[in-house]
Amino acid sequence: MKIEEGVGLARFTTLGTGGPARAFARPESEGEVEELLRWARDRSLPVSVVGLGSNLVAADDGVEALILKLGAELATIETHGDTLRAGAGAANAVALHRARAAGLGGFEFACAIPGTIGGGVWMNAGAYGGDFAGVLERALVATADGSGWLTPAELGLSYRHSELRHGQVVLRGELRLRPRSPDEIKADVRELNSRRKAAQPTNRRTFGSVFKNPEHELSAGRMLEACGLKGHRIGGAQISPKHANFIENAEAAKTADAIALMAEARRRAHEQFGVRLEHEVEFLGELELPAL
Repeated sequence: MKIEEGVGLARFTTLGTGGPARAFARPESEGEVEELLRWARDRSLPVSVVGLGSNLVAADDGVEALILKLGAELATIETHGDTLRAGAGAANAVALHRARAAGLGGFEFACAIPGTIGGGVWMNAGAYGGDFAGVLERALVATADGSGWLTPAELGLSYRHSELRHGQVVLRGELRLRPRSPDEIKADVRELNSRRKAAQPTNRRTFGSVFKNPEHELSAGRMLEACGLKGHRIGGAQISPKHANFIENAEAAKTADAIALMAEARRRAHEQFGVRLEHEVEFLGELELPAL
């Protein structure tokens, strides 16, 4: 396995920010992932997977970790009956296309999630009333000691959360879908994409939703909009004028700019509504939000 040093992460994140990774590799098989996990364990390095780079912000100073980008057989997709089997590196959009071609419905919600199968399992990604917990049969997860299949219950899937931790890598997912007309799937996806484009800054560089929706009558976006944060800018990053739960790279933004915006958004939401917003985006490197 080729392990590179000092690979800049900005080009691997949808926000387009982040410094170099201590180590970077592109495993293509289950065995290579296990080998890399052992390599990292021997050096006391944490391990993270970048996927398509959405839902991630990486520290400007760099990330003291082994960063993996899965490919080859870890990005393949096939269908058998009502089951879709996909490598963790497969894009949700490609998996959805294959499901539609096979006449399998239930994964339409993923058209609004610009990530991978592995990332979807890792955070139980969801949109428009659907999530991975609702379709996932089991996932193959690697550790330095080997790989094994885990059920959604064993993964601890809940709202935008799993019990998986760094040092574990999702390799594959099996989705249990249902027979449905490809034309019906296509129509639903068209409608969901239309709604998404109307409400979200899909033509801007963002990392997706910033905060999880709180247990409150207002969503995180509506709450931050009520705080007057639409268009608020720090450095090269700004809270989207279109949807307040998105941060855009407006002009040569740094991760520090995005973190500062997140901190200000949490402060205002807590001050005005008494709510402690929890970030949905994954942090890579030495990043944290100040305590409220």
